[in-house]
Order: sequence, then C-alpha cells, then structure tokens
Amino acid sequence: MTIDELRPLVQTTEKLLGQGMTPQALSRATASGELIRLRPGFYVGRAARGLGREEKHLLSVLAADMARDSPVFSHASAALILGLPSWGLPLRRVAVSAPGQTSRTRSTRLIKHHTVPLGDDDIIDLSGLRVTGPERTVTDIALTAGRDAAVAIADASINSGLAGAASLERAVLHSAGRSGVRKARVAMGLVDGRSESVAETLSRLTFTDFGLPEPELQANIVDTHGNRIARVDFLWREYGVIGECDGFGKYFDGATPADTRRRLGMEKDRDAELVALGYRVLHWRWADLDQPRFLAERVRRVLYAAAA
Repeated sequence: MTIDELRPLVQTTEKLLGQGMTPQALSRATASGELIRLRPGFYVGRAARGLGREEKHLLSVLAADMARDSPVFSHASAALILGLPSWGLPLRRVAVSAPGQTSRTRSTRLIKHHTVPLGDDDIIDLSGLRVTGPERTVTDIALTAGRDAAVAIADASINSGLAGAASLERAVLHSAGRSGVRKARVAMGLVDGRSESVAETLSRLTFTDFGLPEPELQANIVDTHGNRIARVDFLWREYGVIGECDGFGKYFDGATPADTRRRLGMEKDRDAELVALGYRVLHWRWADLDQPRFLAERVRRVLYAAAA
C-alpha cells in the first residue's frame, strides 16, 4: 500500500472521541486488540496486523508526522517513503533528521533523532511529507548501515531513476568529515545500477567477495539468426555460463496456480533453448544468498567445468 492509501487508516484520539467513542471504550478497544496504538494519541484498526513490515513502519511515519511539526524523515524511513527496498535496514524506530553543525544521534522508544548538517536542498516534499531526497538518503544509509544494504539501496535508486551514479558520488564526496564516510566510499565503489533487485545486488557482491570472474549484467542472448531469445541476470560469456537469481515473486507473486505453472513452463522452455545454444544455466534462490560461500562454490564449479 502507498502512503496515500495508508493515511486514512491512522486515527487520532480526538477523531475517535468525536465519532462517539468514550475514553473507557477506547481503553477497552486498545486492550482487546481491536485498536492498535502507534504512539500516544494515534491508532489503527486490528486489520493493520496483517500488513507487511514496511507498511507498518509507514503507518508509524504518518503518526509521527501528525504528532510533530513537519519533521524531516531520513535514513530508513526516507528510503521507504521514496519507494526504495528495506532489506537490511532497521525499521523498529522512525528516523528523523534536524540541522546541526555537529553530528549526533539519540533514540527514544519510537523515534531515532539525527542531528546532522542538513540544507534546504537536501529536503523534498513527497506525498505530503518532508523527506530527505534520494541522494541524501542513500548517503545517510551508506554512512550508517552495513555495506550490503548500502549498495542495494544505491543500486535501486539508480535503477529506478531516482538518482544518478554521478550525483551519488558527489553526495558522498560532500559528506567528508561525517562519521562513516570511509565505509560509505567503499560501498559506493561497488554500486552498479544495472542490478534490478536486492537479490541481484547480493549475488554480485558474493561474486566479488569470493574472487569470481565478473559477469555481464542484464545480457541479451540471441540465436543463430540474431533474434533475442532471453535477457539474463548474469552472463559469463567466455565460459558460456548463465546465472539466474530467482526471487519467489517471479513465480508466485499474485499469480493463480495456472499462471504459476505457465511461468515455470515458460522458464523451462527458455532454459532448453539456451542449453541448445551451448550455454550452461545455473539458477539460485534467496535461500542460497544466506550462505554466500556455498553459492560462490557452486558458481565456481560450473565456471571451471565449463572452462575445462
């Protein structure tokens, strides 16, 4: 759900009382779970329990915005508002930033407050919220998050067109003197906006970490007549090996059983065409990314077997 779709779900104490609910009934509804308290004075209905982790965080963002005087959302909260992936980012607290000469951070139960150098050009208005812009958001995450999450966010921002590689490099350059700038520069050196998902980014980082040959990304495979038959995630052209990182959504996201069977059948037919052209096709899934050493060894075995 989008910010605009989530906004009507947030209800204030004043609104509920205005609809005829008594303070005692409000307390009973909260105790029974009929209402969920996001923060003092702000509630959502029990149906919100079925929402995903990202949507629940955005509800907290909306409540924080209504409770405070136009805060500037930043870091992981800004990433979600911008539509960037949340993998590897902390979503327990809403992140906000305020301008200050000296960088410092303090946390409450609900909010993580960042005091940082912050200019007007770092802030945009989006869906009625004040939020750090794409370049600043990616930089803040690169300064504070782990390498893999930072690269995944940067890849996604470039791939989606929110930011350019050059503008991200400049933003990190302008962050000189801030804590974490060295690791941010390392992360930015690994960014490649051709990665189309977090899983592809993590796969690419695995290849780098374990010294595997660098593949081509989003490569087109053509038949003997020059007709394109596939666009593949990774191609080691000199080895004749294709790598495909399969997220479950590729097959099952919103699909009926018949659609799922059709998608799986189409992929099987496509793989058969690729094998007929002389390629070896290697598939892996999200679960394999949790064990990067084993994934790297699988790829290595296929590459070296192809070379032999």
